[in-house]
Amino acid sequence: MLHKLIIPLLSLFFLTVMPMTSPPTHSPTPATSIDPGRIGMVIRDPWYDLGNDLNDPTYLDTVAQDRMGAMLASAGVRWVRLEFIINEQVGSVEANLARYDYFIDTVAPRHGLKILGLLAFGLITNADPRDAKYGMVAPYQSSSHPLYGFGLNDYIITWLDRALLIANRYQQRIHAYELLNEQNRLPPVAATPGQSGFAGGEGISPAITASLHTKFYRLFRENRCRYAPTLEPSWRDAIDVIIGGLHPRGSSSYIALDGVIATPPDMSDAAYLEALFTSSAFRGYQGGSCAHYPTDGIGYHPYPVEIVGVATLADVNEELARMTVRINLLRTRLTALDAQAGASPFWITEIGYNVAYSNQNMSGQALFLRETFTTLGSRSDVAVIFWFKYEDFPPADGSNAQRWGIVRIPFQEDPRCPGGACYARGGEPSLVRPSYMVLREIAGLPIYRIHLPLVARNLP
Repeated sequence: MLHKLIIPLLSLFFLTVMPMTSPPTHSPTPATSIDPGRIGMVIRDPWYDLGNDLNDPTYLDTVAQDRMGAMLASAGVRWVRLEFIINEQVGSVEANLARYDYFIDTVAPRHGLKILGLLAFGLITNADPRDAKYGMVAPYQSSSHPLYGFGLNDYIITWLDRALLIANRYQQRIHAYELLNEQNRLPPVAATPGQSGFAGGEGISPAITASLHTKFYRLFRENRCRYAPTLEPSWRDAIDVIIGGLHPRGSSSYIALDGVIATPPDMSDAAYLEALFTSSAFRGYQGGSCAHYPTDGIGYHPYPVEIVGVATLADVNEELARMTVRINLLRTRLTALDAQAGASPFWITEIGYNVAYSNQNMSGQALFLRETFTTLGSRSDVAVIFWFKYEDFPPADGSNAQRWGIVRIPFQEDPRCPGGACYARGGEPSLVRPSYMVLREIAGLPIYRIHLPLVARNLP
């Protein structure tokens, strides 16, 4: 039987395209665009580029960092989010931070990329923050710290030491900091010898995270309102410090001091955010000489499938409507507190689409990316939108495959490499998804459109 294949006139995006190294020359007027200064990307953290080549374990793959920087700039990205990780099992604090220097000092300025530095639970990798003995919820010490005051345990002291060390090390080369990440809903952790593990869904008590946030903010900011302005380096003025990205699904429970489990009636993302702004730490700072809440913005992760639990992105418009309703609810709850809280801008520090999940695919990712950026980018209360993510990560296949990236870089899963995967040296993508071209288009950058003629031919 003969079948007729008709290939219609279409616009080809790069279905299995190799990345461009220079901008194309054809410049059609983009159908939709936003202020390119609001386009951000969660990147492959430079920490993973040391020890990634098992044949050369001391090699830091700066070539891969250069390639990523060029790809990001070509895609129209203006902001990147990177997470600082300190693992003392692989080196000193200084050795861990040295992995970031090349990207921060060379790659980012070369390509005009602003950096959001994520200071989260990765600053301490030898203890889970939920651990009642060693974590953030461990009992507070009775004595006062000469710099940090009261309300401290070893975890919090170490976290503050490292966070402030990073801020002073990189100064104006980091343009904003995000403190903690999805602290209102932490992931499951398998049990190990000596550790019972966690089921997932637990949040750290907002009173504890508000205290940590305020302590960092006070030490980073306070000279501007309490002491002579000359005592504070001027580079600090331009750096925003924002609340870590909240998970939209809320918590199953809060873990308070000594590991006590609390189950208040409302554990939604909105309730958690409201608890931060009404905490004694936030209220105390705002009521002092600064007359300002100890934050410059609110990180939020409005993944549609997470808002409702198990779901798929079957209809983009429906998912965008759900996302918008959720953000509007947060805005309403903040505004009800006071005008200053209500004016806090949102930073969408993660939003993405896994092409390996359920019936999702590359074209769906491109559509969702376009509509997400243009919808959120039209809001005056959204500062920056960070797409999750630049590259795919393990596992590569199976029911839990993680194909979130606008590119795929070849990797082999291997526990000997950082993060459990050895990425191809040099970081050259083997696949660039259509979402890459969509980013270029909404950033107002030129793109190629290749129009194929109508073709009819017989196939067996």
